Amino acid sequence: MRILLFCDEDLSIAAGGARQVLEFAKALSLRGHTIKILGPRPVQGHQLAQEFASLSFHPVWVWRVAGLRPLSFLIASWAVLRQELATWRPDVLLWFDSPGQMAPLFALFGHTCASVLFVNGFPEEEVQGFWKFPLVRWVLRTALKAATHRVEAVVSICGEIVTQMQQSWGVLPERCFVVRNGVDGDRFHPQSHGAAREVLGLSALGPFIGFVGGFFPWHGLETLIDAVGLVRDKLPTATFLLVGDGQTRPALEELARQRGLTDIVRFVGRADWAQVPTWIAACDVCVVLHRQTRSYPGDSMKLWEYLACGRPVVTTAGPGYGETVEAIGCGLAAKRDDPEDVARQLVRLLEDPDAREKMGDCGRMAVVQSHTWGARAQELEQVCLAALAATQRTA
Repeated sequence: MRILLFCDEDLSIAAGGARQVLEFAKALSLRGHTIKILGPRPVQGHQLAQEFASLSFHPVWVWRVAGLRPLSFLIASWAVLRQELATWRPDVLLWFDSPGQMAPLFALFGHTCASVLFVNGFPEEEVQGFWKFPLVRWVLRTALKAATHRVEAVVSICGEIVTQMQQSWGVLPERCFVVRNGVDGDRFHPQSHGAAREVLGLSALGPFIGFVGGFFPWHGLETLIDAVGLVRDKLPTATFLLVGDGQTRPALEELARQRGLTDIVRFVGRADWAQVPTWIAACDVCVVLHRQTRSYPGDSMKLWEYLACGRPVVTTAGPGYGETVEAIGCGLAAKRDDPEDVARQLVRLLEDPDAREKMGDCGRMAVVQSHTWGARAQELEQVCLAALAATQRTA
């Protein structure tokens, strides 16, 4: 298939949304499909990571001025999409939704190209600042609802989003699919703690507890900070490595200062794309928590990356994370928003090296068998084929 992939992510920045788009594009390409990505031109001085450099990428001009960037990309991408649909004539338009980016909906008027919409969240729960005004959120939600009824298939990373679209918007169940995130099992693989710590310049003392990812309200890192002192009481040499950046980082740093934890909590900042597996490998235990700030848990890529690196996980009990970890046998689940239970589970793992090794092996095995980007791309490929068949039947 010839697949035109639309996104509003800055693909030159190693953030979760960009990585999802690029990993799917790469995996679909390896399955023999011809892929062309249409997205914002990279920030000056940036470019796609080397492992994605071979992908066909059509950069779209965008005015990077606060408040005007979304509008400028909407207008410019609309024109480019219409041109690509008319001249390149893809079999499928794979549209990764971003709040307000309705260019594919407008461009599809008059075209019979099969279309698949990938929805990672609802706009009223994702947007910030000006976009949170009730009227703006209503417009964004109405536009997304219209898009779900225009396309041949709707995909999401978690079943809660799909269920809500079916119940609230009347999207037919046979047009809805769940395709979870994955991981590159070759790039994320088990490494020795010692070698990773030497590369990163970390002290030989430990243990190390790690979080690697974006700092957002739904990651519940406040609960982790509250658990730090309790862990230190049991394991005085423990160090927490918080690798990444995001909107909650300043508040978390201030919280750590107020609690007198700056000697045990290290805010590393955004890591280079190539060093992420090394930071994970340096940790004895990794953490992926979830705070109920949205109506859906999501599906964090960091969970699969931790498991691919053979590291046991402490996570939040319940759908999306705790149930997955417990089913695989690769970690422990703690009660939601309960720092005492988080600390208890962390100490339990840190004091039991045999359990950590066994859980790490279980996680790695599960990832290699079923949770790679290649496996996810195969699922997404079937959705695209179904959308193409539906379009051909209608024609």
